[in-house]
Amino acid sequence: MRWLPPTTIVVIIIALAGRVDAQPLSPPPNQQSRQAESTVESKVEIYEADVKLDTAINPTYEKGCCGYPLSEPHGFALRFYWLAIEERYWGEAHDTEIYTPRGMPLGRFPAKFVRALQMEGSGILEDGRVLNVAGRCRYGSGTCFEAVDVNNYPFGRGAGRRHLVPFKSVAVDRRLIALGEPLYIPELDGLPLPDGSTHDGCVRADDVGGNIKQRKLDFFVIRWEFFRILLTNLYGVTFVTPRVESPHCQYLRQGVIN
Repeated sequence: MRWLPPTTIVVIIIALAGRVDAQPLSPPPNQQSRQAESTVESKVEIYEADVKLDTAINPTYEKGCCGYPLSEPHGFALRFYWLAIEERYWGEAHDTEIYTPRGMPLGRFPAKFVRALQMEGSGILEDGRVLNVAGRCRYGSGTCFEAVDVNNYPFGRGAGRRHLVPFKSVAVDRRLIALGEPLYIPELDGLPLPDGSTHDGCVRADDVGGNIKQRKLDFFVIRWEFFRILLTNLYGVTFVTPRVESPHCQYLRQGVIN
């Protein structure tokens, strides 16, 4: 047998040691899984810390063709709201009286209709009047209402005395999105609407709501029946990617509705 010189053995040992340091053994599968989960959680934490939710004012994403996205893809929950319609509660007892902020009675209505009116914010009475929530009340159900001008607000009034426009108005958290801001929603672009038209993806921040917090949009669709149709046409889409400063939607900034 031929023996290697001592100096050669030392060089080989050092080389092997360096190779082990450069290519550590893989951890067991369970440990790998825990490490992967930890890495994902760390990335999420870093992402949430870095991405500002007020990107409507100071966008941090690239504008692209259709405006600046306010979140990662599908980062906003899409919800719906509609008018409370008294005729839907035909035959039920008119057992709940409602009042204006000044204590003037507006009439007695079914309790379920009043609850729907409180939740949706606007509603239509059988006699054609349009009512809007007007804040807390010392009378009746604890919520005050007011009749609005039907010619000006045929579908009720949004925040800041804004008009509610079917399939165009959305309720937002105004800490993230300013009232009046046009938004492009790519997930709505091309959506068949109940009136036979096709949505162009453009909506506008016209309303707010007690349950509209952070990354959530409430899409105004007039009637519950229309909500069911849209839910089918959306094929289960419940999260969207709103964009601001889209040239495609600037017509909404001037108040023009196509």
